Amino acid sequence: MDIKFPIFIEPEHFIIKMKLGFKILTPQSTSHIQDKFLIITVRQVALYLCFKDVLFNHRVCETLANAGHDVTFIRVTVYETDFTALATPKGVKAHSVNASTGASFERFEAAQSESLFKEYSLFDSQRYTGSGVMFMLETVVKSCENLLQNKEFIEWLRRERFDLAFTHMFEACPIGLIHHVKIPSWVWLNSAPLLDFVASSVGVPLPPSYVPPMVMAVKDSMTFTERLKSFVGHGLLSILYPRTVTRPETAMFRKYIDPNFPDLGELSSKAPLVMVNSDELYDFPRPTLHKVINIGGIGVDFKDARNLSGEFATAAEKAKHLVVFTFGSIVDMTKMPESWKGSWLAAFAEFPDVQFFVRYKSNDLKDRIPENVLLSKWLPQADLLQHPKTRAFITHGGYNGFQETLSAGKPAIVIPFFSDQPRNAELAEKLGFGIKIHKSEVSKDTIVSALREILYNKKYSDSAQRLMKMIRAKPVPASQLLVRWTEFAAEFGALENLVPYGINLNFIQYHSLDVTAFLITFIGVLICIVIKFALICIRLFSKKFRKEIGSKPKIKKQ
Repeated sequence: MDIKFPIFIEPEHFIIKMKLGFKILTPQSTSHIQDKFLIITVRQVALYLCFKDVLFNHRVCETLANAGHDVTFIRVTVYETDFTALATPKGVKAHSVNASTGASFERFEAAQSESLFKEYSLFDSQRYTGSGVMFMLETVVKSCENLLQNKEFIEWLRRERFDLAFTHMFEACPIGLIHHVKIPSWVWLNSAPLLDFVASSVGVPLPPSYVPPMVMAVKDSMTFTERLKSFVGHGLLSILYPRTVTRPETAMFRKYIDPNFPDLGELSSKAPLVMVNSDELYDFPRPTLHKVINIGGIGVDFKDARNLSGEFATAAEKAKHLVVFTFGSIVDMTKMPESWKGSWLAAFAEFPDVQFFVRYKSNDLKDRIPENVLLSKWLPQADLLQHPKTRAFITHGGYNGFQETLSAGKPAIVIPFFSDQPRNAELAEKLGFGIKIHKSEVSKDTIVSALREILYNKKYSDSAQRLMKMIRAKPVPASQLLVRWTEFAAEFGALENLVPYGINLNFIQYHSLDVTAFLITFIGVLICIVIKFALICIRLFSKKFRKEIGSKPKIKKQ
């Protein structure tokens, strides 16, 4: 039976209770006790804006429960409208918490729908306001105030005496709450690759010369202009998160909890562990820290596909090749511009021997679709991707689909929209298993060209197969990293020995600008001294030379 606290918010964070008492484990062994975990997620924010966040957290819950831990999952609602979340993983206790702030989900949905099919630059404010990102952040920050006034929940949390907490990447409020109720250890969970503000907070270096901001659509090899944008972008993004999240929420803690409450930015910088939904085998190589644990692909099984049924089986049986096309749960394909719809259908008609499976929720195209196109409101995506006839996946580049594509060893055509999707598209190209199409370039010709290249150039499928084999042969699986590091952090607490001293340095010290200025000044002064000395020597020798010339007797002409 669900426990309903009056108010609680935050997107995607876990709080974990563990009964300490560990033994040394061999690689084959598991914990000899049952640890108790509490996992909290905001239902609507993550379900619509970042469905991958909800799914990723469910997979983490399930993995911990399967390892023998007692997991409690709290689902939190923020908007007035409620939605059905994913089914609770087996072995996980689910509680429901109402944290509605009165915000309109319809407003958020409308703002996002209007912006998805438009192209924005990195510095265009519409990239953030139009997509609903700023609205989401404002809603979450406002909900923090409700949380801090919910004394019943806070006291319950304190009484439970949790040993470890997970908190989601977008929020700082639970970090303060963890500190307030004295939970001894916590993990900062990223449902995407390592976010820039998380990296900056915990001291991971962000050299803009080859580590661009996540929302920037470039590879790690950049032109001068791209490096300039990367440099400026990192600077702007480093200001955005403190101004929109940590500072307002710190003020709330000082208002409702303690006037001397620590700055949430300082608390976040000392995160014992950071767990990231990424994998070094399919990410851009970059600087990192020992505390950053890659658990990408967790819960993505490498099992053989189940047999297709119904209309999917019939269509697959008749076709020579299969292509799967979906923009996931975030992008409503029915709201594509008419020019896009016509371009896709016309392009698909150029490949009569290929069966296209398209996730599409409306019937407005039923009289226009070619014979080789099957529209469905739902697709057995994993089964289709692993089907032996499948040759490509057309996707928006969301991280769930990105990982499922790699686990199936299939090449991809990526049309990114926002967030980490442009980065993922660049990554697919760099790794050799994908082709990117910009939103502004969607047309019949570009689609046909990309399909011909991905279907008939073997290098893409070869690269995808190689990556699949590397992932499956990885020495330590993500599930083991999650369980073992979580237990380790719960046993040893804050893990101060993993905190880099760099978080204590100011901008000038961190970048050694004072040292650089000193060396430039020293070398400049040294050069001036050498030049001055040289000039003095030249003058002395020139005077001596003139004197010697003047002292020589003149020879009279006969």
